[in-house]
Amino acid sequence: MNTIAELCHEYTDLSENDIITLLIEAQRIEANDEYENYDVFIDAWNIFTNQAIVIYHKPPKCCQSLYHDTVVGKAALRENEPGVFHTLETKLNSVGLLAETQERRLIHQRIYPILRKEQAIGVTIVESDVSAGVLQDFQGTTCQSTYDDVSATIKMFGHLDTTITDQLADAILVFDQTKHLVLANKAAIQLYHQLGYLGNIMGLAYENLSLDGSQFDETLKQLQFSQDSQQSLAKSFNYLSYYFKERKFWNHDSQQLVVLIQDRTDIKVKEAEIVSKSVAIREVNHRIKNNLQSVISLLRIQQRRLADDEARKVLDESISRIMAIASTYELMSKQLEDQTNLKAAMQLLVSHFVQLNERNQELKVSMDVDPGIVVDSDQIVTISIIINEVLQNIVSHAFPDSQKTGSVKIAGQINHEIITIMVKDDGVGFDVNHTRSGSLGLTIIRNYVKDKLLGQLKIESSSSGTCISFSFDQKTQH
Repeated sequence: MNTIAELCHEYTDLSENDIITLLIEAQRIEANDEYENYDVFIDAWNIFTNQAIVIYHKPPKCCQSLYHDTVVGKAALRENEPGVFHTLETKLNSVGLLAETQERRLIHQRIYPILRKEQAIGVTIVESDVSAGVLQDFQGTTCQSTYDDVSATIKMFGHLDTTITDQLADAILVFDQTKHLVLANKAAIQLYHQLGYLGNIMGLAYENLSLDGSQFDETLKQLQFSQDSQQSLAKSFNYLSYYFKERKFWNHDSQQLVVLIQDRTDIKVKEAEIVSKSVAIREVNHRIKNNLQSVISLLRIQQRRLADDEARKVLDESISRIMAIASTYELMSKQLEDQTNLKAAMQLLVSHFVQLNERNQELKVSMDVDPGIVVDSDQIVTISIIINEVLQNIVSHAFPDSQKTGSVKIAGQINHEIITIMVKDDGVGFDVNHTRSGSLGLTIIRNYVKDKLLGQLKIESSSSGTCISFSFDQKTQH
């Protein structure tokens, strides 16, 4: 009995009370005369391998054991003992299923759940030998033509044939009133073979094949007395590492229960991969933002040591550009989707820009951006750099030193997937046709609009202010 506790402590996450329950079950097996002619085992989940582990074995007293070597502490694999995992997963009895021992011997198993607090903490397994005749029943191919013939399946469904025809790619199981499987299509045979079931599943009881933990009688009660023959029970659930969507019908004409099982594992796995990649991208964005802020801190330290005003100004502009990029990555680090809300990004950008230095704080910025506009990650970084350059030019050139404050309006709208962003100030303006040669700010603006956004730039300026707008396709291909 000590072995049970030791193996549970080493390979499972069962509590002390769970282990006590298993010990009590082992004592019950020892005292039960009905088990004298059988090998009886207790298995539990192995949390490291997601398989089962044998934690107890009582060999028969009145005959020879099916095993030559000890199997306590060894693995019970799903592909060899499907009933063990069926019972652990569904908490249903698995009676009469074929299995293969660790010594490669075919046996019959009767498996019963060991429950505590409505959870299967282990299973009791009673094993018996398989004779050649019984083995033939399990592995024979006499039913092959029945479940291979799709038309035979359709005929058994009567007026449900349209519904079923649309689902032929799914596993189809038909149970008679005695709850035994009388018909299964190829997909069903392949599915249960994939789940580890050995031999032919034809003739097995409903509970042996139930993957959602339901029992035949309770399912029948919900369906049998419905006047609507089209009524079905639908359920999505996971079984071991699989995800299934299941529908059940009661065929009043043939008095049979029809079960359709759709394997959605690949879909779920792909969904999980997408979420995982999104989380990874978000983490990368967060790290980029932190690294850019570190660069900004280093540049500010260097800026404070400079005596030359022009050099300080150049560094200030560089810090502003890096801050614009960092603000977009800060926003993207908080979202899972690749799409970013334009208004939220602009608000964060302006907030950081205004806080950057005292000169910027004199700028009064209003915003009228359609809250429904979203852009992808590449676009939002480009847009932020452009808007930052426009704001930088406004602070540097739009207002003379005598003018303490100025106002700027940022607007954004979308029409037929064409996004237009406008930045308008009430400064002194400039001659658009005679801009300073080599102006870095305007060069960045023009190049980014043209090359990055594949868009159109428009600049209008007069003594009453300047309006810079650019338009681009929301679905710009990079």
